[in-house]
Amino acid sequence: MNTLVLYFSYFSTKIFGIDRTAKFLTWLGRRFPKKTVARPINELADSAIRGIHLLPLRIECLDQAMATWFALNLHGYPAVLKIGMRLSPLSGHAWVTCNQETFVKTPGMEDFTEVASYAPWSESV
Repeated sequence: MNTLVLYFSYFSTKIFGIDRTAKFLTWLGRRFPKKTVARPINELADSAIRGIHLLPLRIECLDQAMATWFALNLHGYPAVLKIGMRLSPLSGHAWVTCNQETFVKTPGMEDFTEVASYAPWSESV
C-alpha cells in the first residue's frame, strides 16, 4: 500500500495540488479501520518510503512526506506534514514531525521557513 500512496501523491500533487491531496488522504485514512498493532514510529516512517528506489518515477520530498504522514496517522501517531521555503538559494522542502521527531530530513533544514502545515487526523497512540 505504501507504494500506492507514493504513486498517488506523485500524480495528485501535480494535478490537484497539495491541499486537495492532503484532504483526500485525510478522508481516505479516516475510512480505514484503526491499526491495532503498535509499531515503532521509526519503523513505520521507514516502511512508508521503502522501495522508493524501485519506482520508475522521481519521487521528491513532498511525496515521501505525504506517504510518511499518511502511514503514521493511519497507525494512530499524530504526525504533522510541514512545507517550508528558503530564499537563498530558493528551494522548498516537505517534512513530517511527530512526537518531537522529524522525518524526511535534508541538510540545512533550520534555514527553511514553514509556509504550510497539515494537522494530524489520527488520535494519539
